[in-house]
Amino acid sequence: MAPWQVILLVLLVLIAAVAALVVWLRRAAMSPAEAAAELRTLGLDLVRLPGRLRRVAADPRTPRRARWWLIGLAVYVASPIDPIPDFIPGIGHLDEVVIVPLALARIQRLIPPDVWAEHFPPRQSSSI
Repeated sequence: MAPWQVILLVLLVLIAAVAALVVWLRRAAMSPAEAAAELRTLGLDLVRLPGRLRRVAADPRTPRRARWWLIGLAVYVASPIDPIPDFIPGIGHLDEVVIVPLALARIQRLIPPDVWAEHFPPRQSSSI
């Protein structure tokens, strides 16, 4: 792939990400302050995610299959071997952006709802 093609692909991915963010903000009908608060909350949830997943894996009520999925996900995220190398700008982390949420959705289906709700309490709606 020529360098100009890589740059064009990176720009297209960035434009798509910004467009998706704008559409999400428009559909949510949030003010800029509400959107900033929502993004801050999502960021905090992302920071807390590894600890919560560790506690879910340590919970004795978590099925063994879900624990294996969690171990596999942790190894995949930490592994330097990727389907798309991370050093490619823009698309290098795209495989993690797709695979990690899909794996987390699968893991959530494997774990009993009461265990999941205990470790991942539902967020309070900001439109009260």
